[in-house]
Amino acid sequence: MAGKDRVVGKAGEFRIGCHVRISGGLPKAVDRALERGCRCFQIFLSNPRGWRGSDELPPGLDELGSRCTEEGLEPIYIHTIYLVNLASPSGEAFEKSISALLCNLRAAEVLGRAAVVTHLGSHGGAGEREGVRRVVEGLQRVMELHRGTAPLLLETTAGSGDTVGHTFSQLGDIIEALGGDPRLGVCLDTCHVFAAGYEVRTREALEKTLGELDEEVGLERLKLVHANDSRGDLGSRVDRHMHLGEGLIGVEGFRVMLAHPVLRGVPWILETPEMTLEADRRNLELLLSLLDAV
Repeated sequence: MAGKDRVVGKAGEFRIGCHVRISGGLPKAVDRALERGCRCFQIFLSNPRGWRGSDELPPGLDELGSRCTEEGLEPIYIHTIYLVNLASPSGEAFEKSISALLCNLRAAEVLGRAAVVTHLGSHGGAGEREGVRRVVEGLQRVMELHRGTAPLLLETTAGSGDTVGHTFSQLGDIIEALGGDPRLGVCLDTCHVFAAGYEVRTREALEKTLGELDEEVGLERLKLVHANDSRGDLGSRVDRHMHLGEGLIGVEGFRVMLAHPVLRGVPWILETPEMTLEADRRNLELLLSLLDAV
């Protein structure tokens, strides 16, 4: 049975997919998503480790969008490059980050049913308060210049180094400072929140974690889950992704999360190591087997 049919057959309306490569051109991402059995997927638009091309719309966007419509692959998530850092005390990095974000949002508008996911960056020793202030300043400019409706999802972080966004209260403060712009949402990364100190492995603990997210941000802003197991323990602030079931969240933790209607009600994207066809399908199959048991 084809990978796509396999996933749809088991998952019903549950949207699940992987981060896939765009080597060979953007439309190639569709082929990679389909062979893995995805119903949605995530990409970078350019080399994630360099600024080059980060402020230019890449060729193939129209074809990518039309093929996704034909295949029923949606939403499409565009992840900003790793260098984006709105919390940066460096003016150059700050300005480049704004340009890259705006370019990604323009691409999402071209694609249609698409959203942009971004890390907020590191304050570089300037302190969390200053980092948050810089993020607010940067996002205010981005959202003022972004005239479209494509969502911008702020990803939770593990809290390693000087990163901003590892607490729900920080994310809530940022969104509130931006007037509660309805285009702002949250991407919950399972490895990151666990490493940041939010327990998710039991039903009671998950209810507490989601209750705090609701209080600080609002569950209606939760639009995506990045599914990753964690090499680091609870509260370790170690940002190291693992294949599902091979880290300290474990199979039971993902079973608990998939059993929760709030988390099951949003798309899930795998960001596990390797990104090979075999590894991605193995992780997808594990999630689907857990979903069947819910």
